[in-house]
Order: sequence, then C-alpha cells, then structure tokens
Amino acid sequence: NGNEAAERSTRVVMWITAITMVVEIAAGWWFNSMALLADGWHMSSHALAIGLSAFAYASARRYEQDPRFAFGTWKIEILGGFASAVFLLGVAVMMVVASIERLLAPAPIQYPQAMAVAVLCLTVNLACALILGRARHHGHHHGHGHGHHQDHGHGQHARQGHHHHDLNLQSAYLHVIADAATSVLAITALLAGWMLGWSWLDPVMGFAGAILVAVW
Repeated sequence: NGNEAAERSTRVVMWITAITMVVEIAAGWWFNSMALLADGWHMSSHALAIGLSAFAYASARRYEQDPRFAFGTWKIEILGGFASAVFLLGVAVMMVVASIERLLAPAPIQYPQAMAVAVLCLTVNLACALILGRARHHGHHHGHGHGHHQDHGHGQHARQGHHHHDLNLQSAYLHVIADAATSVLAITALLAGWMLGWSWLDPVMGFAGAILVAVW
C-alpha cells in the first residue's frame, strides 16, 4: 500500500531527524559553535513538522470513520502545529540572545569537531531525503496502478485520501531538503571561520538560524 509505505518512511525519518537534532544541539554547545547550534534548532523545527505529518497519517487512519470528525482530522494537525509554533518562537528568541552573547564575548570554537558533526548531519539529511524520495516514487506508482480499478464514487474518495497523504509526504520531504541546505550553510560558516579566521560568521549564522526557525 502506497500510504502505508509513506507513513512508515515518514516515521523513520522523524526518529532519525530527532536523534540527529539532539546530537547537533549538544555538539553546538560543547564545541561553542552557534552555526552548529542554529542548524540543530532549525532541525528541531523540522522534526516537529515531520512528526506532525506522521501524526496526520495515524490520526487519519484511526479516526477515518469517527462521526466527530465530519470534516476530517485536519483540526488535530492544526492544533499540533499551533503548539509547536509557540514553542519554536521561544527557541528563536533564545538563539538570538545566545548569538548576541557570542558576538559580544566570542568563545573559542573547536572547528574540526564542529565540522565533523555538521558534515554528519548533512549526510543524514541526504539519506532521509532519499528515503522519502523513494516513498514518493512508490506512492506515485501505487496511485496510478489502482486509479483505473475504482468505481466513480469510491475512486474519488481514494484520490482525495491519496492527495491528503501526498501532501504530508511532500511536506516532510521539503523539510528534509531545507535541513540539508542549512547544514551546507553551517559547514560554510565553520569552514570560513577555520580557514579565514572569520569567527564572527559563526554567531551571524545563529541569527540566520533564528530567523529561519521563526519564519518557518
């Protein structure tokens, strides 16, 4: 089943992203890198979003026939999204404060170790994108394979449900791609600080990460 494959892939990516996020945030504090820390907190926003996508799959399946959800189960996802948004705004404020502190009182950054963690996170993001990309490909062929064997009414319902799940999978995929992009930015900032002595670029990346988390 295409939807089951998409749900399974989304849940796997959610756990991989959450574990990587914890490692990156801890490494950012330990190695004094705001670029790494910003990338980790940005990843936390995507871990929550991907978690909401996984939750949407589970709630849609569990409450599909529940009369209390006459207009669908989107209300659950919306409330979860609101709660995560409030949390992430608080994270963005903390990142700005920490970046200001690093600009005013720079701390020595352990560049080789921070770079290694940033490259690891980029590799994980690319692997997650590959997992979700395969699920999208599988779902696309599954949808086409069954589209001609449905009666009109049931076929329309199936297409609506498939469209809902496709949106969840597309959202998770875009979050992972954005994480990979911020990992590239973090690597660039760390490399510039290490090779060119531009240590100021590291806390600047903290500001950029705060903006990305708040806007997202």
